[in-house]
Amino acid sequence: MQTVRRLMALFLFAGLFFVVWRFASMNATEIPVDLLVLQTPAEPIWVVLLIAFGLGVLSAGLSLCYLVIKKNLVARRYRKAVRGLESEIHQLRNLPLAAPESASPSGAGAEGREGEGGGLASRSA
Repeated sequence: MQTVRRLMALFLFAGLFFVVWRFASMNATEIPVDLLVLQTPAEPIWVVLLIAFGLGVLSAGLSLCYLVIKKNLVARRYRKAVRGLESEIHQLRNLPLAAPESASPSGAGAEGREGEGGGLASRSA
């Protein structure tokens, strides 16, 4: 199986080499490039196209790097927020479920005050 893969890769590489060689030989006409502020000497068309392709790949790669870095920073911020929320959940899970009766200053307990304590028992009553 590995031999078949190597042969396929060899044929693919040879085919690609042939296509590039043929493209270069068919586009050997030399043209000057005028860039408003810069004029280059005459170069073969395939060299000009190769440079244009390379600049396109470079600009696409740079914009992709920017997006990846931006995504990673957002993910990092979300991971920090999740860690904070998980620690808060851990702290809340460690709290006692009901306050002891002796902890209330008036001695009335948690059921006598509105908005505090309560739980399910005080809501159903």
